Amino acid sequence: MKILFVWPGITGYMGDCWRELAGRPDVELKVAVDLGEKYFGGAFKADEVMRGLDWSDKLPDDWRPDVVFTVGWRNAMCKEAARRDWNGAKKICCFDLPWRWSLRKIAARAVLRHYLRQFDGAWVPGQAAARYAKWLGFREERIFRGLFGTNLERFGAWRGGAGFLQVGREAREKGVDVLRAAHELYRQRGGAWGLKVVSTSSPDEVARYYAQADAFILASREEPWGVVLAEAAGAGLPIICTNRCGARHEVVADNGFIVRAGKVEELAAAMARMERLDAAKRRAMGEAGRKLAANFSCPAWADRVLAIGAKEVLP
Repeated sequence: MKILFVWPGITGYMGDCWRELAGRPDVELKVAVDLGEKYFGGAFKADEVMRGLDWSDKLPDDWRPDVVFTVGWRNAMCKEAARRDWNGAKKICCFDLPWRWSLRKIAARAVLRHYLRQFDGAWVPGQAAARYAKWLGFREERIFRGLFGTNLERFGAWRGGAGFLQVGREAREKGVDVLRAAHELYRQRGGAWGLKVVSTSSPDEVARYYAQADAFILASREEPWGVVLAEAAGAGLPIICTNRCGARHEVVADNGFIVRAGKVEELAAAMARMERLDAAKRRAMGEAGRKLAANFSCPAWADRVLAIGAKEVLP
């Protein structure tokens, strides 16, 4: 099967997923990456992340893929790939935007109608974005879930001892200001655990932070999905996240607590609740999370790609 991914920028988890797919029998994979995207890949070196892959910063010419995966409707390279015929290859529109009531989201169905008709299906991370895909006009049988995967093999034995961990950019949507205010309130009330906030770094370095933490927090005001939640679950960490994290539907159940976004008091209370749990309970939560995260491993992700490629999608 010949597969083309057209992606806006690079991330470590996508590099790992693509390498898994490229290693499958009878797969010929090419990846076209727009290195000009400023909101992805800023902390990564392209040659390191894309090691061993057949990739370029341009769309391939004179090549006939069987299926083309492109991202959304904003990036110029992705839009160009969507508009090409590719000799009749199936085209799948990938996006992680969740459904929210807003004028922009409501208008999108009309504005994007002609563009989205070029695609045979939509691939989204999970439940939250699947609702939006349906709103945009994709029929249920053409909406595929599980867009993201991560290399869970990076995560070794969980040792703990370093308190709470959040991984993400120092940006307002990540809720770091709320997180720090909640942690200060938690400490004022006698909480003993520290807090580590780690900006995007190398995958191996981040894996070490997961191993040392006692629990993971994602305090985001807006988080379309949140690969870091799947990583934390895969690392065996109990989780606290907000109700604006799309991945809560897929990777947070008996392994964590969900609080309302922006609520300092609720988050501080969840921190105290987490600390009060005995070690055996937190370990059991972590094991429950590992089972949920297994659905988002690199091998599981590659299986989904091949299933989408093999699926008969009506034009």
